Amino acid sequence: MIRHDLSHWPFVLSAAQGAMSLDEQLDFLSDWTAWLDRGETFATLRVFTDSDALRRPEGSAREAKAWLQSNGERIRQLVIGMATVVPSSALEEMSRMNAEKLFGVPAQMFDDVNEATMWLASLSATLGRPMEMGNVLRSMNAMCRPS
Repeated sequence: MIRHDLSHWPFVLSAAQGAMSLDEQLDFLSDWTAWLDRGETFATLRVFTDSDALRRPEGSAREAKAWLQSNGERIRQLVIGMATVVPSSALEEMSRMNAEKLFGVPAQMFDDVNEATMWLASLSATLGRPMEMGNVLRSMNAMCRPS
């Protein structure tokens, strides 16, 4: 399951827990399309709460690749940064995926929500978009609680 919080726009908070179904993956891509359709710059803080959340559903690679090809230019134009938090046990393996190269935007992998938020806040501040870190952290911590 993946949940989003847009109450801190232009900062999109996402928390994924457990394995994602193919329908959930398609919904996730649809959510991204809606954010890009706003035509406003934004940043993402994504937290994968467990190793199951990192697994992609079988048969989803083709759709994801097609979506990225269709939306890659808009991502490069509108996304100012992507901070991704994974379980500590998965950090080394996930860090091998070069998200910055894949998406063409500043991207970092973390195993700590506070560090990820600080990096994103620093990045957004240099672009003149200060972030209320305390509010963002409270929201993210609430989203990451087991449902």
